[in-house]
Amino acid sequence: MDFSPLAGDSYAQITASKFLERKINSFDSNIPTVIYNIPEGGFDAVKKKALDYFGAEADVVCDGGVHKLAEAEKADTLVIKPLPYIERSRFGFGDLVEIIRRLRDPDGCPWDRAQTYESIRPCAIEEAYELVEAASLKDRDKILEESGDVVLQGLFYASIAEDEGDFTFNDMISALAHKLVTRHTHIFGSNKAENADQALGFWEKAKAKEKGQAGIADKLDSIPKTFTALMRAMKAQKIIKKTGFDFPNTKEALDKVKEEISEFENAVDNLEEEAGDLLFSAVNLLRMYGIDPEIALNNTTDKFIRRFLYVDKKAKETGIPLEECGLERMEGWYQEYKRLYEKQ
Repeated sequence: MDFSPLAGDSYAQITASKFLERKINSFDSNIPTVIYNIPEGGFDAVKKKALDYFGAEADVVCDGGVHKLAEAEKADTLVIKPLPYIERSRFGFGDLVEIIRRLRDPDGCPWDRAQTYESIRPCAIEEAYELVEAASLKDRDKILEESGDVVLQGLFYASIAEDEGDFTFNDMISALAHKLVTRHTHIFGSNKAENADQALGFWEKAKAKEKGQAGIADKLDSIPKTFTALMRAMKAQKIIKKTGFDFPNTKEALDKVKEEISEFENAVDNLEEEAGDLLFSAVNLLRMYGIDPEIALNNTTDKFIRRFLYVDKKAKETGIPLEECGLERMEGWYQEYKRLYEKQ
């Protein structure tokens, strides 16, 4: 069908039935989009999805006039016109890519243009931790914002790569999609997973095959050196566990922690080594209980800070400098906070 009188020379067209399919989830909002063959009684469903993707403020041509999408009445055809970025409330993935490209254009943002693979490493780490914190807080708004910031970091790396001639946005997206398909052999292949452990097993086998990891040495060598110490210990233990080299139960793992505590207490000139052994054994025990040591320690640090800020507050109320309050008084306030504000 020819919709050029309504949409212009360049446009995308899609039937209402295809538009409503789950797999149709990305649209180029920079050219007019024509949704046609909207059935009787199907307009509300089409409008609802269109509002989600194009926004209430989008201009649409229907029934011989131009309206805002939110005000559109029932029609068998909608022609959704593109708006300038500054006037939109909804964007697609392609818009995000183009915005990042625009920021790094020769006449774009000086800061964005100056970034390199190395310079934005701290940003990537910071945003990942902020997303984890948001998830820990179960804060919907923070998760929404921070997950977007993490996506931005990946796209920013792709933009730098594109400018350097290393790879393109499409290369990155294609590589990710290919990995998800080839490693989920129980979804896109012939394997069948009855539970999460089996699914993870298929993923690991596909990953090892893809990366040419012939044995345990290759897998251990693949652990990033940039991991935190707790994360690296946890990852190494998980890999080695699959060989059968592991404590048979949590009691023996706990006994190992007690043994390491004793060795640390009796250490003379090798305190650092014994401290490392103690921490490693503690990570082992937590792993066997299904506890992530990085998260557990961060939560405890947060808890300790909250409690001590109460101690600081009480000291200020007395007018005595914190350093002069004495351990006994500070411990009393510390325990007071636990009684008053924490569930027992």
